[in-house]
Amino acid sequence: MKRIYIICIAVTVALLSSCDRYQPEELLLPKSDISLTIKGEDQIRYDQETWQLGHNAEKNEFRAVNDKLTDWMILRCNADPSTVGQSVTAYLEYTTSNDTKKLNALTFTVEKTSPEGLIWLWNDDKKIGVVVKDLSDKL
Repeated sequence: MKRIYIICIAVTVALLSSCDRYQPEELLLPKSDISLTIKGEDQIRYDQETWQLGHNAEKNEFRAVNDKLTDWMILRCNADPSTVGQSVTAYLEYTTSNDTKKLNALTFTVEKTSPEGLIWLWNDDKKIGVVVKDLSDKL
């Protein structure tokens, strides 16, 4: 009986540990503004009062930087991320409380777009969610 109990616990632990708790439907899609979320933790959260946005359509580059120049995020894609389901390869640079992170060759999928130019992108490998804004005239 004790052996069955141990087997049941082991199976339960194995099943629970295999569950993917980082899903774009929960972590990314509810976001309503520019942001960077990694494994459920907000790294960058845009505030219209104290942040500036930049967009270079030729480079497919999206930038958000605070007015103090202490926090920023740069996402540079190999193509214009404009269609839901589209995959792009990107370079991501962002600040943390004590460091600057630079990640190359990340594959993002466009999960959602809005008429206002917001684009929700998800990297499943590293569980990174990014919301950027297309500021070009094409909208």
